[in-house]
Amino acid sequence: MATLIEFRQKNPEYNTVPDVVLADALHQKFYADKIPRNDFFKKLGLVGADIPGAENVISLPKPEVSLRDRIMGVVETPAIIAGNVAKTVATPFAQMFGEAYGGYGTPQGKEMGQKAAQATAAQFYQPRTKTGPQITGAIGDFLSAIPPTPLTSAGTALSVLAPASVNQLSPILRQAVAPAKNVLASKLTRQQPTMQGMGAASTAEDLMREERLQRMNLPATAGERTKSLAQQQFESDIERGAISGVSEAKKKELVEQMGRFREEQKQAISRKLESMTSQTGAEVADPSQMRQVGKIVDEAVVNAYEKKFKAYKKAYADADTAGETLQEVPYQNIVNFVNQKTPTMRQKIDPILDSVVESLKMNDPTGKGTISIRALEDVYQEIGKVKNSPSAKELKKLIDEATDNAGGDLYRAARSQRRQLAKEFENVGRVDKLLGTKAGYVDRQVAYEDIFKHVVLDGSLEEMRTVTSLLKKAGPEGRQAYAELQGQTIQHLKDLLTKGDQMSFKNFNTMVKQLDYDDKLVYMFGKQGRDQIVDLRDALKDILVKQPGAVNYPNTAGAVVRGLEGLEAIRFPLAKQAAQFERGRQTTKRLEEALKQPNQLAAPSRSRNNLAP
Repeated sequence: MATLIEFRQKNPEYNTVPDVVLADALHQKFYADKIPRNDFFKKLGLVGADIPGAENVISLPKPEVSLRDRIMGVVETPAIIAGNVAKTVATPFAQMFGEAYGGYGTPQGKEMGQKAAQATAAQFYQPRTKTGPQITGAIGDFLSAIPPTPLTSAGTALSVLAPASVNQLSPILRQAVAPAKNVLASKLTRQQPTMQGMGAASTAEDLMREERLQRMNLPATAGERTKSLAQQQFESDIERGAISGVSEAKKKELVEQMGRFREEQKQAISRKLESMTSQTGAEVADPSQMRQVGKIVDEAVVNAYEKKFKAYKKAYADADTAGETLQEVPYQNIVNFVNQKTPTMRQKIDPILDSVVESLKMNDPTGKGTISIRALEDVYQEIGKVKNSPSAKELKKLIDEATDNAGGDLYRAARSQRRQLAKEFENVGRVDKLLGTKAGYVDRQVAYEDIFKHVVLDGSLEEMRTVTSLLKKAGPEGRQAYAELQGQTIQHLKDLLTKGDQMSFKNFNTMVKQLDYDDKLVYMFGKQGRDQIVDLRDALKDILVKQPGAVNYPNTAGAVVRGLEGLEAIRFPLAKQAAQFERGRQTTKRLEEALKQPNQLAAPSRSRNNLAP
């Protein structure tokens, strides 16, 4: 099966039709019943068709090179080589003199140096064909593979071509850096920088990574966007100051430039997490405000409990006023349960057992075996005051059985409210611990600063739900407390990421994976909120996780710098300074390209709150 390029070569009338449109038409007309669309696209060599923007891409065959162009390319190759070598020597000098004239270190000086370099380079031989530069490039690749010594590679080439270069150098330099502003103004023009667009992403993965970073509004270096090992090695060298062959001043300038970018990047990550926290509606959430957040949650839970407790007590009082609690009910099953326990258990381990029997006998002085519902309710309350009693749950169950179906409608309604209160608050460990104190102490069972951990991080999703479901139903106060827990979750992730001098993706990623595995992210933030957090995790991975071997890479010079090093080897005048200057210029340019952010690929982010379902 022919590729799209081959199809276009035979059918040039389709060269204006985008790749995806043309491929879809071919598939529908000839192959719809033979091969799936995606497989057909792969056979055509069409990759990344579903990526935004790919629908407008047109892949055209390369034009054939004419025989005349091939011959002329061979003819002009020596002139190109001689011109390039001369330009390599002259351009750095022109830039240095231009900067000196305009003022070293000033914007005016840098601009004048660039213009001088451009004017100088433009006066050497320029290729007239496409073949000539290709031949020259192939020769350069071969020469650059040979160690640069005075007898080989760049050294040999420069030894042969240096005389011609020097002959051109003197008049050109004088013209480019003439000590008159009007001469420079007439020779130099400002060039507009080209913007990096979708073509910067060489693969579908690069494009997706770039789109994700832009959607998160996170700046990234070229190495982080493309995952190029060589580029990441270069950026690592800059960051560590491992730059050879440049002046100390230039080295400091480059390291500081990278440092400013890293600080801006860190602030952008922090702003993103703060924005996500704000989306939850949290007002207090912060790693330094654990105690305050805990107090807000605790107060909401306690108030919700007291509200239901008061409602139950009122319902019971209404039943009592109506006389429905005067009915007598048997209690022998409770006594039998207590009698099954050993004296040690009743007297030392769980004294509430003997206390219950004593209360029953006090309310039945004649020993008839029954007491009023009101009296039995008082015993129930007595049991509830004792925390951590191993027998409390069974004793309450026996009292519930004794009063079941007793009394009137008002009492039964009060009992229903009482059971619901116990179900939501007293019989749930996560909630009950928030309400209680340590046995024998006034200290809380869960300290305020530990409440976030107690509710969100520890335990299962169901255990977390027992507390958060109460907050969601507890009115504005409870909903705000729940928002604080959501915001504190984001802040906890931020703290794991940014704590210390270096960002820790490992700790951040571990917590995201843990919360996601337990389905807590979806429960707390909804599916869209969960996806936003996972997308941020992936974007941070792009930025923070480097390719293996990206650090401790020896800095190497480019082909032009190797040529200048060859001049040093043959003791060309000022070649050392020129090489050092050129190294600094090339490194600065490459760093600027690495830190330049691409054109906008992602659609504008909506203001919709995705983290407060």
